[in-house]
Amino acid sequence: MLYFLKDLEEFFGPFRLFEYATVRGILAAGIAALIGAVIAPRIIRRLQNAIQPERGRDLLGDAAQETRKVPTMGGLIIFFSALAGTLLCARPNVYVFSALTVFIGMTLIGFWDDYKKVIKKDADGMSSGLKWILTSLTAVAAFGVLLCKGGFRMNLLEIWVPLMKEPLVAFSGAVISSNDLSAPGALLFAFGVLVLFWLTSVGASHAVNLTDGIDGLAAGCAVPNVCVFGVIAYLVGNARWAEYLGIGYVPGVGELAVFCAAIVAGILVFLWFNGAPATIYMGDTGSLALGGALGATALLTGHPLLLIISGGVFVLETVTVIIQKSYFKYTRKRYGEGRRVFPRTPIHHTWQQTTPNTKIVIRCWIISIALAALALITLKLR
Repeated sequence: MLYFLKDLEEFFGPFRLFEYATVRGILAAGIAALIGAVIAPRIIRRLQNAIQPERGRDLLGDAAQETRKVPTMGGLIIFFSALAGTLLCARPNVYVFSALTVFIGMTLIGFWDDYKKVIKKDADGMSSGLKWILTSLTAVAAFGVLLCKGGFRMNLLEIWVPLMKEPLVAFSGAVISSNDLSAPGALLFAFGVLVLFWLTSVGASHAVNLTDGIDGLAAGCAVPNVCVFGVIAYLVGNARWAEYLGIGYVPGVGELAVFCAAIVAGILVFLWFNGAPATIYMGDTGSLALGGALGATALLTGHPLLLIISGGVFVLETVTVIIQKSYFKYTRKRYGEGRRVFPRTPIHHTWQQTTPNTKIVIRCWIISIALAALALITLKLR
């Protein structure tokens, strides 16, 4: 909304500053932080009885058990803060609406999952199959938002590979009109965007969800990742920087930098209360939303592969779960009993058996910051 104040420049000169995404990004972060600081204590008080039932010791082990009764659903702090900052400061366009579709949809799915845990006292919450289905439908809905645009820029499929000077597929800024959707090329394009949305937004949402298991772990690791893609969104949406770095220019994507700024501010407010010992957990309400928004932003900027680098902690957590489950099923089928590769997964539960939680969290933060810096460096090393 504040973007349109630029039209009043003739009445008050400084209003022209609202045209710049950098200015509105700073404002979005400030508004999100202010709103978060006001609503966070109130949300925490309202959620005092929203305690998640303890999962069995056979799943997590003694080292991973929570002895304090801490409320969950704290992701609502991030959600309301980031949503307000984005709606007030971002210029409305198809990219912002698509990212918000993922962010809002994943928040609702996570909230439903947490609701089942704390109200229905079901420790496992929503089934993993249903969660995958609903998050996938959210990705489809975000894709549908892109279809609302009059024409589809083919460079949405220009997936850039780190250290390579050219994208995997280049379309030279070609545009497919909505009137040509019956053409095989347009259908292939639509299917490609849909698959990419599913891989990035859904995959990232579940990766962050798996990482959320220690005070401040998932939220702290998300901050440098969101910052990285906020910067990338600004660069890709700026013609001069995009040309200088050779990373492909997508008009309008720079508004996602405002979206990312609001999310970072919301996360930082949440971390104020989530730092050990936590007074609130984000729950699936926050973890699914953060991962989904991160994945959607990575795709819309054309650099989803950089998420593998910057999100190395999330990737590691996810890979250990996949290995553990796959090996357990294989050995149960072959030997009649399931065997483990790691004592516990996600891998942070294994680390908890020998390392204090705060040290695990700080080390993961350091690794995430280093990987985020590496991801940005690759933009120049082409």
